[in-house]
Amino acid sequence: MAKNIAGIPIRRVSAEFSGDDAVDLEIIEVSLGLSRITRSKSERDTKLMQVALAALRKVIEQYRSESGERYPEFGDFAAWIGIKTDNASHMDEHHHASSDVAELQNNVEKTEGQDAVA
Repeated sequence: MAKNIAGIPIRRVSAEFSGDDAVDLEIIEVSLGLSRITRSKSERDTKLMQVALAALRKVIEQYRSESGERYPEFGDFAAWIGIKTDNASHMDEHHHASSDVAELQNNVEKTEGQDAVA
C-alpha cells in the first residue's frame, strides 16, 4: 500500500540495473531526451518511471485482451514480453535494446494526451 502525505499516495520505487540492462536504460533515457527536460537525476528517474508505468499499463491491457486473463501471473506475463522467468532482469535473445527502445517510443507516442504523465 502506498504511503499518504497530505492525502496524496506516495510510492517510492528503487531499482539497481547492471550490465546490458543498465546500458539499455541509458539508451532509453537518451532516446526520450530526459536530460533536456529535467533538472535532476531524481526528476529524470520520476519521468522515466511515469513513461514506463504508462507503457506497462498498455502492454498489460494488450496481454489481457489476447490471453483473456484479467490478473496475469508474473511468470506468464514476463515470458510473454520476452523476459526469462528464471531471472527477470535479463531479456531473451530475440529482444534487442534497439527494438525495445522503438517499442517504448511507439507506446509513448500512443499514450501522449491519454494518460496524465506530468
